Amino acid sequence: MLRTVALVVAQVTMTPDGNGLPGGQLAQTLLNWMGQIALWGSLGSILVGAAVYGLGRETGNYGAASKGRTLALGGVVGAILTGLAATIVNLLFGAAAAG
Repeated sequence: MLRTVALVVAQVTMTPDGNGLPGGQLAQTLLNWMGQIALWGSLGSILVGAAVYGLGRETGNYGAASKGRTLALGGVVGAILTGLAATIVNLLFGAAAAG
């Protein structure tokens, strides 16, 4: 009985909200900048990977072609994850909060 009372009393709630948070706008700006840097990195990875893949394949260096393909695909995955990052966090938080 005492344990049940302790569990009920110990429950807390949380609603994330950045309104009025000192430095909240700065944090949002930094996150936006990190997203842009991630997209630039993804684009660079795709372009360099495509170049390495094309040159490696044309010269018969299939090891380099494989690394170029891996680099280009890594850039694609990076761009997808950058675009989905906020959605993934919100989805997971919502699922955890509902449970």
